[in-house]
Amino acid sequence: MWPPSEETIQAIHGRYQREIIEDLGLCPFARRSREQGRVHRPTFVAADAEHEVEPATVAASLGELVGAHLDAEIILLTFPIPPAHRWWRPAAFEGFLVALREAWDALPPPREFYMVSFHPALTVPSDRPLTPDSLVSLLRRSPDPVIQCVDAGVLDRVRRQAQVSARERMLRDLEAKDPALAALFARSIQPDPELSSDIARQNFATVGHDEGRSRLDQAISALHADRDRAYGVDSR
Repeated sequence: MWPPSEETIQAIHGRYQREIIEDLGLCPFARRSREQGRVHRPTFVAADAEHEVEPATVAASLGELVGAHLDAEIILLTFPIPPAHRWWRPAAFEGFLVALREAWDALPPPREFYMVSFHPALTVPSDRPLTPDSLVSLLRRSPDPVIQCVDAGVLDRVRRQAQVSARERMLRDLEAKDPALAALFARSIQPDPELSSDIARQNFATVGHDEGRSRLDQAISALHADRDRAYGVDSR
């Protein structure tokens, strides 16, 4: 029966974070942030198929949350919606994300967050090959529409760590092949690697092929079915 309880929503989405994101190793800092109490999941439940929360309302709630929790690193704005709601179309929900970014930027002074949408109905177009980049859509099939807000400072720290790790790996490889070139590389200044691309490549190696892809699809399908049962709604 709609709407589901807050406890039910949190349980379903907690499973998505632990069983999909963390257990499959899809995000390098998700588990640490959760275990340190720096992940927050405010919910905005649609009362019916016509109800849409205003972007300014969500932005204000986000501002209050991060003001009360200065150490917050990941905010998962969660939007449970009933069948027939307009936001079951990923493009419609993406439009809300655009409006939310504008509302957030208008707050004085906004704390910097990277915002991306997750959606249960995300797919890869049939005419597009599965690549590390296109696989991202399949990884973001959360039980309900979600906007993930990651503190910019957290990503900057992870980027710096990735830069050090990538540089050390390359230096070890060069030392094994060409010590002179390795010495030259060690003295050079290297640009910061693109963190999202590095994560995408690792995820593709883990769940982009054969058994890994099958395990991902089965886990997400089972969780979505559990969501429908827990919420008391018909399968989409």
